[in-house]
Amino acid sequence: MLGESGAGFKYAQVRLAPARLTHCMRWLGACLRAQEVASEYAVKRHAFGKPLIEHEGVGFMLAENSIDLKQSELMIDWCADVLDSGAHATLESSMAKVAVSEALFRVADRCVQVMGGTGVSADTIVEQVFREVRAFRIYDGPTEVHKWSLAKRIQSETLRRTTTG
Repeated sequence: MLGESGAGFKYAQVRLAPARLTHCMRWLGACLRAQEVASEYAVKRHAFGKPLIEHEGVGFMLAENSIDLKQSELMIDWCADVLDSGAHATLESSMAKVAVSEALFRVADRCVQVMGGTGVSADTIVEQVFREVRAFRIYDGPTEVHKWSLAKRIQSETLRRTTTG
């Protein structure tokens, strides 16, 4: 037996925040690559006499991707900073996991949409990123479980504030 009897859950909690953040970083990198591939495709591919990226629908999707990617990066940096301070960052890693996994799924989905049939073929990495980032929303706790946990914490903090304040 490693450690104290009955302390397994406590030990597991220590690794959760860094593990969640590792997943966030890995999938951010994958989605950055998918965005590069989709952007190159949209610049080179033409429809109705102009590059796809010049069509508002396509250009706007890639712009939204840039926003989601930057927000994900900032959320990861924020959580990493909290971890670097020595805190457990349980709350912060839950928030990062939800925000980043949802944002990156949108990014991957838009990349597929921009590329059409090519986006769901094995011709580029985009299809694989889309398929795998979908699973990211589930492992290390599905989005809904993290939201439930965050809601319980909000409830507890609100009750504590309103009954003692």
